[in-house]
Amino acid sequence: MLKVRMLDAHGEAMLRDELHTLYASDMKHIPFRRKNEVKRDGEILMHLPESPVILNAKIIIPGYGYMWVKADNCGKGYSDNMDIEFVREAAVSRVYEVEQEIAKGGFKPSPKCLSKLNDAKSLLKLAESSPKAADMNITALAVGLWAGELVAVERARAKITSTRSNFLFGCGGFAYPYANVLNGKDMFDSVFNYSTLPFYLGRTEPEYNKPDYDVVDKLVDEFTKMNIKMKGHPLWWAHVDSWPAWARDLKWEDGSVQKELHRVVKRHVQRYIGRVEIFDAINEAHDWCNMWNMQQDELVEMTGMCCDDIHEANPKAQAVVNTCFMFGENVADGKVQWGIVNERNMTPYTYLQKCEELGFQYEAVGIQLYLPSRDMLAIDQMYDRFSEFKKPMHLTELGIPSFKKDIPRSSHEGDIYCLRYMYNGHWREFEWNERLQADWLEEFYTISYARPDVEALTWWSFSDPAYIPGAGLLHEEDGRPKEALFRLKALEESWGYHFPNK
Repeated sequence: MLKVRMLDAHGEAMLRDELHTLYASDMKHIPFRRKNEVKRDGEILMHLPESPVILNAKIIIPGYGYMWVKADNCGKGYSDNMDIEFVREAAVSRVYEVEQEIAKGGFKPSPKCLSKLNDAKSLLKLAESSPKAADMNITALAVGLWAGELVAVERARAKITSTRSNFLFGCGGFAYPYANVLNGKDMFDSVFNYSTLPFYLGRTEPEYNKPDYDVVDKLVDEFTKMNIKMKGHPLWWAHVDSWPAWARDLKWEDGSVQKELHRVVKRHVQRYIGRVEIFDAINEAHDWCNMWNMQQDELVEMTGMCCDDIHEANPKAQAVVNTCFMFGENVADGKVQWGIVNERNMTPYTYLQKCEELGFQYEAVGIQLYLPSRDMLAIDQMYDRFSEFKKPMHLTELGIPSFKKDIPRSSHEGDIYCLRYMYNGHWREFEWNERLQADWLEEFYTISYARPDVEALTWWSFSDPAYIPGAGLLHEEDGRPKEALFRLKALEESWGYHFPNK
């Protein structure tokens, strides 16, 4: 048993909501199902299925935000019978991590970066003998997080030395050409060379065997005029809300899932041969969306079927296996959108491991990153983990708010979990605004573009309302562009891109 205390700046136990976020993962960052006992005094008893482990918690950090942070004992992990204070351990681990990243070379850390790193080290040293140790520890964590983000971004900027051919700057473009928005089409064309098309079965076949491609056909025609590359999303998805009533009672056991999958996927791909040749083959099949209550191996086999059908219908097409919750916190919570809750549900990483074991062909790892509440260095290291599959990575869905807005009152339980818990946090400040959204976009696009294994970035969506409330690049009420749109345009031009590509 591992004993953990989580102290705020006053040396008191953190809020109960923060204490209950603590979870353990293995050294590959795969979470275990949370089985903690939180005592009345705030001490947490953690029952570890194995060791060593990494600890993760989502906490309020004065001077930095409300974010997930990790403690890993400087890369060694924690074992049973240890008694630790999480904040100090997270700060010590962060300092070690930043020093290791700087030691890799490839860039010269800025004075600001080195100053924050030295501040963190000094505060940790002073905390060893100070009555204000808790305050110093959490401040050390805050400046350490800043230092790590500066390392990630400064290293990325140093790597960017030329324009990358064929890089895809994308957006969900379901309302293109934005006829009701003043200059909407021109603004879209000025920053994007790639767009996502809506292939949701509830739209393309609301009645069984009566396909309706009218909306998609019109979008394809419009994007083709502007030489904007397109992707179909998603060809298959076991999600109740986006699937028609006729598909909800299919069963893997009687072969009906397989039969309809083959029919639908092949039809989608064949219709657009020569026009659309990138597809999200399947969406969120790592136990998250599983309305047919399939077993894990069945979900992976279904994924392979989607990819095989794409290639059979069009050998030139690219299949993207799309995933969400890249750090797997929902696995620690034992949460799914629809379907079975296993003792240890698949994360995107373990799901792709199973896909690799099955050996089917797919061209890219699809990554969703809605408001991840992880710092830029953590995101860069997440890329490192997924690069192990030796596939290009496509950021398929991105969204960061520009203001605070609650989720729609009609949201179902799954979306409430996503939007109020998983996609909720504060970065550097305690209120989102247009400038902060633009700052996040600029830094995230920089670390992503600097990686040759990242080939596409897709913002979701162009205009409010967006899935993440306030995440659009245009205001809903009058179509005014937000600062993030101008920041994206400036970034692209600094890297040598000048859209439109007509």
